[in-house]
Amino acid sequence: MLGAKLILALLVMTLAGGVVYADPLFFPLSEHTMAKGVYDYEPMERAYSFSPTDDQAVSWLLIWRDAKSHNVEWRWYYPEGRVYARSFGVLPPIDGYMGFWGAPIWSCLKISGSDPSKRPGNWKVDVLVDFRKVLEEHFTINGLMSC
Repeated sequence: MLGAKLILALLVMTLAGGVVYADPLFFPLSEHTMAKGVYDYEPMERAYSFSPTDDQAVSWLLIWRDAKSHNVEWRWYYPEGRVYARSFGVLPPIDGYMGFWGAPIWSCLKISGSDPSKRPGNWKVDVLVDFRKVLEEHFTINGLMSC
């Protein structure tokens, strides 16, 4: 049923001949997760709990593209709420109707050997697209060293 509605919507947009633009109040975030790494554009070892010896924490997103490019910003927060780091990316526009609709994009927080390894607690990352918050993820860095 849902598949039929999606096909019908795509058919209507194609027949209308217009270019698909995202509604300014809606951003098409398809999938998201925290992970310990990325391989071949996919998250490896999805996790929301990290050790001080883990290399990194990754905020991974799969976003449906439209005809415009979008600026993506990650804001990583210490457990007490202060901003620890920011990173930026650009989601390119779709290259016509035959292009890839889904685009993976991610940011990494270095843990091992950096300040987060010494700051156990509940961390947070906000994801902003075109200066508007679309996602908030919570994760922990525990103080226990793993073998």
